[in-house]
Amino acid sequence: MLPSADALTTDLRSVYRASEARAARLRLLIQVSRDLAAAGEAGLDAALSRAAHRAALFAGFAEGALRREEDAASPDAMLIPLEGLSARGEAGRRLEFSARLNPAALDSEEDAEALRLLIEMIEARLIIALEQRNRGALLERLAHRERQLEEVLSEVVRGQELERRAISADLHDGVAQQIAALHRRLELLQLDVPTDGPAGLSTEVGALIDIARLTVSDLRRLIAGLRPTALDDLGVVAALREDARRLEAAGHSVTIRAPNMQRLPDWLETLIFRVGQEGLNNAARHAAGSAVDLDLVVDEAAGVMILTLDSAGGDRRDGTPTTGPRFGLEIMRERLAAVAGRLEAGARGDGFRIRAVVPVTRP
Repeated sequence: MLPSADALTTDLRSVYRASEARAARLRLLIQVSRDLAAAGEAGLDAALSRAAHRAALFAGFAEGALRREEDAASPDAMLIPLEGLSARGEAGRRLEFSARLNPAALDSEEDAEALRLLIEMIEARLIIALEQRNRGALLERLAHRERQLEEVLSEVVRGQELERRAISADLHDGVAQQIAALHRRLELLQLDVPTDGPAGLSTEVGALIDIARLTVSDLRRLIAGLRPTALDDLGVVAALREDARRLEAAGHSVTIRAPNMQRLPDWLETLIFRVGQEGLNNAARHAAGSAVDLDLVVDEAAGVMILTLDSAGGDRRDGTPTTGPRFGLEIMRERLAAVAGRLEAGARGDGFRIRAVVPVTRP
């Protein structure tokens, strides 16, 4: 038997209402999802309030809000604990629906499933916000630790440099003055040596004068190397170029490249200068007359500064090998290890390469 026209009309109306209900549920889920996804930090509370209110209306309540454990609940309220949020360290949060309007609002499994999805969306957005806050707090702690580390390193380096200044001042005001006075007295003594005096006396005094002059020169070079004024006044690049002049005077060809180099924190400039200075000393000691190339660059992406020093050619007839332990290299390694840096050193062609990598911490 075929269904009557009235029964068919009723069935069609039921199908239509069910279709409309599904479309309404889908629109609600999409609207809430988009609203929560688009909410930034400033507008998140408002977006969560709107989502809670929409969920409450869908469940048949006039009011919906996010509450905390210490908030008092309405007598007729529907309480939904957010257990996923509690599991991640923020306990006591819940959704509260109050002022019931329609007890039969959730009359199908589809309605109950839609409400569950709405609650999951709200809780997921809260979890994301919590993780972002935790990540931000962690990054802030890391930045604080970096600032503390830089302050400690700065104090350590400052203490070392103060000791160098004190030693430099002591040498300048003590031994250097005494040697300079000795040199002057010997020159005066040579003037008083009689021409008919003991054989060779004038020659011996002249030799002593030469030794005193050389000692004064070495002391002045040592004093300047303990803390060059260019390092404080002009920066690490100028200080390295000034230090390179002594190698050029000894027959080396020295090229220093530092494109677009800006001033750095004091402790970092001092560290880089000491490593570069020791690298230049290494070339001077082990390869007289070599060609020296020093490159200084900052790799912003990697957060490091790289100093590369290549020495090629030169006179190695003193038997010094291009590989093997060297005291100067160990000093550089110790300096770099103190700031989590590293040193790479070894033979390269007919010369030697030193590569120092220093983390660049930012306050």
